[in-house]
Amino acid sequence: MTLVYTVLLVEGRKPATEYLAPTIDGQEEYNVVTAHTRREALASVQDGNPQVIVLDSSSMRFSPRRFCDTLQEMEADIPVLMLLPEDEKIDRSMGVRAHLRYPFSTKKLVNRIIRLLPAPDDDLLQVGDMVLNLKQRCVVREDRETHLTPKQAALLETFMRHPGEILTRSYLMKQVWDTDYMGDTRTLDVHIHWVRKAIEDNHKAPIYLRTIRRVGYRFEVSEKEKREPQEH
Repeated sequence: MTLVYTVLLVEGRKPATEYLAPTIDGQEEYNVVTAHTRREALASVQDGNPQVIVLDSSSMRFSPRRFCDTLQEMEADIPVLMLLPEDEKIDRSMGVRAHLRYPFSTKKLVNRIIRLLPAPDDDLLQVGDMVLNLKQRCVVREDRETHLTPKQAALLETFMRHPGEILTRSYLMKQVWDTDYMGDTRTLDVHIHWVRKAIEDNHKAPIYLRTIRRVGYRFEVSEKEKREPQEH
């Protein structure tokens, strides 16, 4: 039996040919619920328990920020995908998980929704406020989501499975690249750089992934978070 996810699509009233619901409603795994007003949308959140909310901000007749603030007040932990006009910047303080700018293809919209759907329990690894989706190879911290290459994901997974521990360069080369060769570790340096860009607010002044001189690196977490990583 295929698991069916509920997607709440919030869009203002517009010509029938411009509605987005038909573009995603044909997917077998989706049950698309539409709302055109703030009241309808909040009622659907309370009664329908959607797994993803898609906000078409360009057509909404009410404030997206006010709606997102209400979601937070309701403690509704539902990922939000914001659809934006072509030239509009995303306001990350609203707490949306992802955004997409017009114009976009149906495939791109559906793929973005898929990335926000709940992952199978054994696909998620969490340490503190950082969550790594092992299957999709993406890391989420607060409202920021970044997709990783296979090696970047493997490197971050290694650190997250050893929070607070100093991992030597040779250990990382063996775990991620399956090699004992240490003649040239520029590959490791480059991947450390990219992982930092994915998880740090400022990759030039890292807080999470710290360099231990002449030894290696440490995934820095609080004492409370040094317990076993959580696999959902």
